[in-house]
Amino acid sequence: MIKRILVLLLLAGTLSASEVLQVASLNPIATDLARQIGGDAVVVIELMKPGQDPHVYAPSPSDLKAAEDAVLILAMGKGLETYLDGLRETLPQGQAIVEIGKMIPSLRIDAEKALFACCPTHSHGAADPHWWHSVRNMKRAAKLLADAFAKAQPAQADAFRKRAKDYESRLDSLDAWAKQEIGRIPLTHRHLTTAHAAFNYFCEDFRFKPVPILGLSTLDQPRPGQMRMVMDTLRQENVEVVFPENGANPGVLETVAKEAGIRVGGVLLAGSPLPEAPTFEAMFRHNVETLVAALAPSGEGK
Repeated sequence: MIKRILVLLLLAGTLSASEVLQVASLNPIATDLARQIGGDAVVVIELMKPGQDPHVYAPSPSDLKAAEDAVLILAMGKGLETYLDGLRETLPQGQAIVEIGKMIPSLRIDAEKALFACCPTHSHGAADPHWWHSVRNMKRAAKLLADAFAKAQPAQADAFRKRAKDYESRLDSLDAWAKQEIGRIPLTHRHLTTAHAAFNYFCEDFRFKPVPILGLSTLDQPRPGQMRMVMDTLRQENVEVVFPENGANPGVLETVAKEAGIRVGGVLLAGSPLPEAPTFEAMFRHNVETLVAALAPSGEGK
């Protein structure tokens, strides 16, 4: 215990151990958000690491042991972490799960708004859990997390809310940059073809038409007979580029691209940022730059 207190004091600078809020994070985006909002008043115990797939990650016994002193456990919510109900039953008294996305408006998978190249009913009616692909949603999340931190550590409430406002200002600048960059892509070229339906919030914000070939999760696999429908749909919609996702098997998309005679674009980051740049801002910039490079007319994506 003495060692843990000394570590906390070292990490937190001038704050006393009692003023430092310990939280554990089940997702790298939640980790980044907690650090942006918490500053030196929050120590984040990072359970899921950048680069891991949130669709297959589940906390191990050693993860839970590492998080035993955390007051809050941060989850993305909207059904992304399918193990949350079981985890709640094991939590000690005084420890709570914060589902950051719970209060953020959900997009429902709707065949009238999204093009389902795999099958029109595969995910119809389901809530899309990938809410962080929207700058607007990240701004909402910043406010929600600041409130949760303030409730857990009232003495730092003003500092949490100030940091949230500063972060929201940075996100406004990021959004303005993204709109300018994506403006280089004609509306007729804005098809976002990926293996999984992970970018619907991004598509809603930037007027892309999502074309997920499999479904919501990287665990989904095409069923027999679907590939012919995929080919027909891509040709009918004049899709020019398919985009693999980091961590997913690129084989399906490479096969699709070859048979449909279309290009394979750069790798998009869907579920997690890269270990070398583990922030939402870096992840979002990477995705925008990748799309512009592939879809803007020649010379416009440079």
